Amino acid sequence: MVIFSREVARRVFAGELRNSNLSFRVGGDGPGDDQHQYAPTYLLTPTGAKCNRVFLVGTLTEKDDIGSDTEYWRGRVVDPTGSILVYAGQYQLEAAQILAALEPPAFVAVVGKPSLYEAEDGRIILTVRAEAIQKVQEEVRDRWILETARLTIERLKALKATAGPSPDFTTAEHAVSIPDDVLLRARAHYQTDIEQYKEMVRKALSSLKEGKGAAAGGAMPPEEKPPEGKPRGGAPKRSWLELSDEDEAQDVETIDMGKRR
Repeated sequence: MVIFSREVARRVFAGELRNSNLSFRVGGDGPGDDQHQYAPTYLLTPTGAKCNRVFLVGTLTEKDDIGSDTEYWRGRVVDPTGSILVYAGQYQLEAAQILAALEPPAFVAVVGKPSLYEAEDGRIILTVRAEAIQKVQEEVRDRWILETARLTIERLKALKATAGPSPDFTTAEHAVSIPDDVLLRARAHYQTDIEQYKEMVRKALSSLKEGKGAAAGGAMPPEEKPPEGKPRGGAPKRSWLELSDEDEAQDVETIDMGKRR
């Protein structure tokens, strides 16, 4: 009998999640185990984050009940790098009730499963099916930006090392523990532009210095308008578990951002 443990929620910026389009199953106990009906589905991001669940903190800028027979809530959560659509319905009852009661704009923390689906116009849309939502203070959002920036930079260092003839993922410089096959798969699929994601991190950190944060609002450009209808899939109600995927880290001053060229 195969037993799958609960996956830790990964911190990833919205800008990176929006660029992610590779999902796959792993697990099982024999040949073809990647097709096991209970094997977890993962999203692989351009910097090599392998996510079964994600942890987001940002500003809820809008919400809508898009259900027909039953309530089905959709919200937009914005961080300094972009926005993500979050859904909660009858299978995520507690999260749906909290989302329904929130009044935008509000800082929120969300734990949920990333899902990919194709919209009617052919776009690949990434959304998050919320397992838990909680209103938080601005300080929590700011700390999440710092932690997510640190983790993103560490993944970029490890990813850059894969370009060398003999990458070493156990050095202090590459502190994030990411299997080399995951990094190589991310690099091969996305052809990741490391400078692009370093710039994304700079943008996120600059928002803290400027005091702007992620409270972006206003009209959305056409390509960011929510697709009609619901994303496919559902899940049983889940409880609020630990949010962090790493121990508390150093402050922003210790993040090696490198120099702009």
